Amino acid sequence: MKKTIECTNWKDYDGLNGAVMFCSAGAYGKKLTETEARACGCTMANREKCMKAMVNSMGYGLVPEIEKETATKEIALVYAPLAHAV
Repeated sequence: MKKTIECTNWKDYDGLNGAVMFCSAGAYGKKLTETEARACGCTMANREKCMKAMVNSMGYGLVPEIEKETATKEIALVYAPLAHAV
């Protein structure tokens, strides 16, 4: 089966009640740095696509938080995860 979203964190499979699609990084509360997010294609546009696919599949969705890397290796939160429940 071809993946709906091309990302290392994206999981999709056929379950008993239909397709199950989710972001494993969001599901397990992983926080990505800006570099990690860029490397796997976790942009705002893709995050919205992922969220839409999850909401359509399961009725809710979670995407990972993206943290900003600073020069002193401290990490600041860039934006909170998108969360939506129907």
